[in-house]
This record gives sequence, structure tokens and C-alpha cells, in this order.
Amino acid sequence: MAEEAAPRAAAASRRAPWPAIGIGVAVAVAALLALLIGPPLLVLAGCIVAGLGITYLSGVALTFEERIAYGTVLGAMAVAALSFIFSMVVRDVTGTTVLAATAIAVVAGSGVAAVNRSVLTSDLRDLGVRWSPPLTTAGHPWPVFAIFFACAAWTVHFLHQAWTYRADGLYAGYVNIWGDWAAHLSFAGSFAYGHNFPPQFPIDPGNHLGYPFMMDFLAANLVPLGASLPSSLVLTSGLLGLAFPAVMYLAAMRFAGGRAAAAIAVAAFLLSGGLGFIYLIGDIDKLGVGVLLHLPREYTLNRDLNYQWLNPVLAYLVPQRTTLFGFSLALIVLLLVWIAVREGLGWKAYLFAGVVAGLTPSFHVHAYGTIVALAGFWALFNRRREWLAFFVPAIVLGVPVLAWLWPPASTCLARSSNLPLCLQPGWMAFNDFKRDGFAWVVPDFAWFWIKNTSVLIPLVISAQALNRWIPTRFGTWFAPMWLWFAVPSIFILAPWEWDNTKFFIFFALFGSIMAGAFLAALYRRGPEAALIATALLVVLLLSGTLDLVRASDYSVSSYQFVDARGLQVANWVRANTPPDAVFAVADDHNSPIPTLSGRRILVGYPGWLFTYGLEDFNQKVTDDKLILAGDPSAPALIRKYGITYVLIGPQELDPSIGGNAAYWAQHGTLVYDNGEYRVYRV
Repeated sequence: MAEEAAPRAAAASRRAPWPAIGIGVAVAVAALLALLIGPPLLVLAGCIVAGLGITYLSGVALTFEERIAYGTVLGAMAVAALSFIFSMVVRDVTGTTVLAATAIAVVAGSGVAAVNRSVLTSDLRDLGVRWSPPLTTAGHPWPVFAIFFACAAWTVHFLHQAWTYRADGLYAGYVNIWGDWAAHLSFAGSFAYGHNFPPQFPIDPGNHLGYPFMMDFLAANLVPLGASLPSSLVLTSGLLGLAFPAVMYLAAMRFAGGRAAAAIAVAAFLLSGGLGFIYLIGDIDKLGVGVLLHLPREYTLNRDLNYQWLNPVLAYLVPQRTTLFGFSLALIVLLLVWIAVREGLGWKAYLFAGVVAGLTPSFHVHAYGTIVALAGFWALFNRRREWLAFFVPAIVLGVPVLAWLWPPASTCLARSSNLPLCLQPGWMAFNDFKRDGFAWVVPDFAWFWIKNTSVLIPLVISAQALNRWIPTRFGTWFAPMWLWFAVPSIFILAPWEWDNTKFFIFFALFGSIMAGAFLAALYRRGPEAALIATALLVVLLLSGTLDLVRASDYSVSSYQFVDARGLQVANWVRANTPPDAVFAVADDHNSPIPTLSGRRILVGYPGWLFTYGLEDFNQKVTDDKLILAGDPSAPALIRKYGITYVLIGPQELDPSIGGNAAYWAQHGTLVYDNGEYRVYRV
């Protein structure tokens, strides 16, 4: 006995203390977050705890790291869905609705974990076994945390300066926060302050809120617990933004069958870009090496040169916050059904994945379409009765929500061509075809995608051709995703042609896994092949890396969102006007009334309303200007639209809007004046 115990003791003494270190770090981080965030942390932590337990409903054997990463997304989904039901009942977001939803989700998730405590115990034991050996041990899971912390360093730095208050007003830390987050502030604020139930567009009242709104509703849940509206967006983007790299790495490791492939896949997606980095040479030549400290331009987007593929982090994960749910849910659900098919699992796994899929449309519509369509292809070639358990809830739960969200005028109105049936061969490469002539269609199309996405597509093609290099043969499962590239390359699928990227991006998401698998296999084929793989990686990642560095440089990326007196009027409106008040304001995207007070306005930024597929905004834009200008038709228009207040400020007095301060001083009742902004009750 003593002889057997000695080797075990020696082996134990050689084990690295990573589990204990991990627990210590987690406790320290939790304590720090509690001090920094305060009560809103209850909801954020509740999402993680609830989601961890929910994963045990899947019937799929997952690692504890997968349960944490996937559970963060699923738990946030559950908390938001429960809270939305409660808020619909009381027509408001309150501390009671938020805490009740969080508590129920946590209790339910904990109950599921308790019922499956034998599996939970096994997962924890497995966690210790895998993490205890030295980091150099084959198969050690350290890369997931390396990727998490590397991505977290950028994410935390970037988000901590997303909104900053200065003496002269509120500033956005990046242009796409200044732009796109104005809409998210309006949507979240309409829930938190405006009693927007059932949801309508607060910037075009009378139309269903057709934007997948649950991400912004989740943000609204933090406001009753003390978060400001801007910080609620930061905290919810932070929660899911920190989870996404881990979600993608863990899913890619399953799909591609290796750690190196998964790590490269995450980099290939998050840092992808085209060949725009070549312009850095000219910038250095013209401005000196000092430009490396403060980069003068974006290198993945230059529409004058037809560079259209802005880095996915800056085009999607930052501005289009719903993709923080959408990308993760697509990876999670499709991974679950992929495992279920490959391992011959029963009804439970399919049912769980189907329910999650059915709840997806209000979180991200294009993710829902990708999940259902790709799963349909997989079902076609892997026929099993259990697929019914997936598709029935996916369709029964999802289609009614999709019908609610569907825009009234989803047409290809803005395509560059005059071809019928939304045809625009080559997508944005069509502009090059028109310039160079029909004989150049093929080279123009190829060059367009090379300069926009660098070597990503050639790598995907190579992986598809050499599918045998991938241990899981993932190329067979990926093959239908080529439709997500081919169809938008022929047809315009949205009112704004650039929104075809909402289909291309899912091709890039899963294509990055293919690229990672191919490059990882190349690294295993000797030093010469490894050198080629390294060169390809540099070309693939350089432009995106430059743009992410620039985006996190506050000195070149910050923009004033609202001035100091704009903040004052927003605070006054929020405290002194009814939640259902309707304002006539300038249709600028950053008006303080919809973005910071949560009040409805007659009409918002037309560029958004056009892309949302709404039909009535053109007439409303005209009528809004007539009201602000004091046209003789103004009284009738005010009655028609139920306007209760008019704002006259710098944006309304701009010549492009034509607001008439003298008219409203005579015909409105002045209820607020800070010397720059005046609010009139009508």
C-alpha cells in the first residue's frame, strides 16, 4: 500500500495548481466587479449561473468550460425572455420584474444542475483532471483562457471608453458607437423609460419594433437597478462580448477537431480584413513613422476604392449589438445538433436545440435563418426521426415572432443596378463590372473579394478541397454554407445593398473555422509549410488588427454625441414628461430626446428607417419639418400624429430642418429652457 501511495503522492505534487489559481482569480474578479458595477451585477451574474444549469437540459456531454461559455449566452437569453414576459404584463421594466425574472432563471438553472448533480460532479472532477497537469501537457485546455484574456484585454479597454462624460457633453469612443448605438439607446430607453409595450419603433411610432430588440431589452433591465442608459449598453455588450471568443473557440475546437485550428479560427474571424494594410506604407511615407502611434485611417473600409468588408468586430459585434447573441447562438445550436447527429443522441438533445432555435428570432433574425436552414441541409443527408424534435419547436416558436418582426417594405430599393428581381451580380463588385466591362467580370469579382477579405476565401476553398486534412471532415458539413456566399453575390436581399453582409458574415463565421483547420494542418506539414501558413496568417490578419488598434485609440476615434445642455434637456424630459409623450424633433440620429430620455418621436433618422424596411418615414420626415417650421398645416399635423411636445434646439434650428423659434415662442407653451434647448407643450 505504501509503495502504491508514494507514486500517487509524487504525481500529485507535480500537478500545477491551476484549478486553485482559477478559483482565486474568479473570486477576486467577482469582488472587483461588485465594487465597480453594483446591483446590476446581480443580473449579469444571474445570467451566467442560470445558463450553466440550463446547459444540463441539453443532454449533450459538454466540458465545464463549454457550460460556462455557452451558458452565459443561454442564461442571458432566459433572463431577458422571462423579464420580457413580466414587463409585458405590467407594461414597464421595474426592479421587481427584473429581479423576479433573474431569480426564477437562477433557481430553475440551479434546480436543473441539482437534478443532474452526478453529471455536474463529474464535470468538476474532469475540470480538475484536465487543468492540473503542467501547461505543456498534450491537450491541456489553457488556450481557451489565453484567448479569453487576450480578447478581454481589448474588449475591456475599448468598452470602458465607449461613453465618456466631459465638461462639454457625452462622447462616444468610436464612430460606430456614435452612429449605431444611438438606435440602441433609443430602443433600450423606450423600454426603460417609455413603457414601450408591446414594442413599437420609438423613432417611428405605429410600426412594430421590427429590429431584433431583446439585446436592448436586456440592457433596459439594468436601468432600474441603478445603471445609466449608456452604461447598460456597455455592460450587456461586455457580458456577451467577453463570452463570444470562448464560445467560438470551444465550438471551433469541436467542429475542426483541434486546439490550434480553433485558436486560428477565432483570430481569422475577429481580426479579418482585406489588403488595405498596403496603404499603411504610403501613410508612413507621407506622415512618418509617428502614424503608427495614431493610425490616420481605417484599413478594412474604403468605399471610394470599393473596400466594403469592414472588420467583423467593428462592423458587427460592436455596432450591431444583436450579433453578440446571434453569432454565439448560431455556433451553439448548430454545434449541439452536430454532436447529436454524430453521436447518435436521442430526442432530448434535438428538442433542447430546437427550443433555443425557436427563441432566437427576437434576439437575431439572420442567426435564426442560418440555424434552421443549415440544420435543414444536415437533416436532408442525415435522416432521423429525432429531427422532428428540433424543427417543430424551432418553427412553432420562431415563425410567429418572425412574422411580428417582418418589415412592411423589405425590398431591394437601393441596389446599384437597374436589373429586375433584385439582381445585382457580384454584389458590390457590380460597380467594378460597370467600370471595366463585361469581359472583366470574373477577374473583377475575384479581385474584389481578395482585396476585401484577403486570403480568407482561398483558405476556405483549400479546406473544402482538402477536407481529409480536417479530422472531423467538417468541410462536408460546411458545404451548404457556400449558398450564404453565392446567393447574396447575385441578389440584393435587403433595402440597403450593404446589408447583404448580414448573410456573408455567417459564411465568414463558419468559414473561419474551415480556414483555421486548413492552416493548422499546414503547420503540421513541416517547416516550409509552417512558414507559408505564417505568411498567410499575417496577410489575413494585418488589416483587421490595424483597425482594432485604431478603434481603441480614443484620441482619434472619439466623437461628441450630445453636448452638455443636451444632457440637461434629456434629464428634464425624462423626469417631467409622461412616458408616452410624443415629441417633434430634428430627425438627426443623435437627438437627445429619443436616445437619452426614452421618449417617442414623430420620426427618427431616415437612414435607419429605410434599412428597417418601413414605408411611412418619407411622409413623416416632410411633416416633421412642417411642424418644426410652423407651417400653417402644423396644428393639423400635430393632431394627426398625437404630438405633445416640440423641441427647438441647435439641430432643429439647422437650415436643413428649418425650425422656427419665433413661431413656437408664440404658439407653444414653454415648459423648459436652458438657453440652448427649449421644450414647448402643444
